[in-house]
Amino acid sequence: MAFDIDDLRAQRRRKRQLSILLTYQQPNHGETKPFEHTCATEDISEGGLKIVSQTPLPLGVSLPLEVKVIKPEQLFKFLGEVKWCLEVDDSPTFFIGIKLLDIIENEYRNWLELVNSFK
Repeated sequence: MAFDIDDLRAQRRRKRQLSILLTYQQPNHGETKPFEHTCATEDISEGGLKIVSQTPLPLGVSLPLEVKVIKPEQLFKFLGEVKWCLEVDDSPTFFIGIKLLDIIENEYRNWLELVNSFK
């Protein structure tokens, strides 16, 4: 039987493309530099995101992220942890799994309502 990364998901995922901004401190020759990266989600759930990125992210790193929703207009700020990173083509394109650890801005119940509003 083939292993599928989606088999590790504990919650139902909804296909949804949302704009997100990731920020974290990236080590660079002994000093750390802030790293900001805008990308899109592939799918979302109550406790995580699968994103599409041209840049890989290190496993285990905790990072603040913003999830911007166009309709209805909402902004969510989370602390998330990179759980897996998989290169899917030579562009390069990466699928990255992020576990949502803590909501920093907005209400978690608003996130649940948003996620559950998608089919």
